[in-house]
Amino acid sequence: MVLATVVGIVFGLNQLNRYFWQDPKAEETSQDFVVENGQSFKAVAAQLKDDSIIANAFWFRVMAEFSGQTDDVRAGSFRLTKGENYKTILATLTAGTTEGVDVRVTIPEGYTLKQMGELLANKGLVTEADWARATGMDSPLEGDAFVIAAQKPNNVDLEGYLFPDTYQFALTASAEDIAQIMLDNMAEHVSDLGIARGDAAGMTTHEVLTLASIVEREVRQSSTMKNVADIFLKRLDIGMALQADSTVNYITGGDDPSISLEDRDNTDSLYNTYKYPGLPPGPISAPSENALDAVLNPTHNEYLYFLTNDKGEIYYAETFAEHVRNKERYLP
Repeated sequence: MVLATVVGIVFGLNQLNRYFWQDPKAEETSQDFVVENGQSFKAVAAQLKDDSIIANAFWFRVMAEFSGQTDDVRAGSFRLTKGENYKTILATLTAGTTEGVDVRVTIPEGYTLKQMGELLANKGLVTEADWARATGMDSPLEGDAFVIAAQKPNNVDLEGYLFPDTYQFALTASAEDIAQIMLDNMAEHVSDLGIARGDAAGMTTHEVLTLASIVEREVRQSSTMKNVADIFLKRLDIGMALQADSTVNYITGGDDPSISLEDRDNTDSLYNTYKYPGLPPGPISAPSENALDAVLNPTHNEYLYFLTNDKGEIYYAETFAEHVRNKERYLP
């Protein structure tokens, strides 16, 4: 009985020490800790334990419940150190100001503006409505020097103009601020690649972004991107329809490598590159540096057709008859 009492007292003092007084070891360095928008406090506590910032998620939750702070944790990115006392950690996560707080966000290659908006909203940075206003056809960034120089038409939004990358955004940044940062990043990459040269010398920057965005959604490997870019450039040169499934999927919301005949024949949109020869009105995704480079520096080949299966494997053909045989052989 006495032993149990002593053990209980020691345990209680240990928990109080973790909450009020313990300090990190001198060699510990701070690390980024992200609280997602809408994440439950239980999930936050579990993540703190998984990241070795706290020793016990259950008692951290108990102490937070006792202090009445479980509903005050904010979404965002915070700098925390393993071994900090729980009171300091809670004070950081529930800080009344977001000034100086950054949120780390990775925008995947090939993402659409809509997907970006959903991701940024989940990070607690923007609302999807604000993002749509910041990047839509009436975007305040329409007057940006890069957008003007790219010769973007007025009837399309900023799809394809924001570079996919990993960013650190201030939690106080507006949707327009975030879009501007991503737009400037695309402008820098385009400048570094040198847009008006090689096979794309006769294309506007908007046209290069458009074709690169299609290449991005059609294939993944940089080597195959260069082959496919050459195929598309040849089709444009001879007036042949691009016949890119990805442009139809952009309108229908599909994601299958091969679209249905119904979608191909019944989707009446300028983005249906089976019905309408030439490039669609604008990009369909955020092109990566590899996709941009593929359009600017394609690998010249004799092919005019290609197809990909659901594993991402690609098969080329010089003639339509050969292409049909590949479909019969490699597609379900």
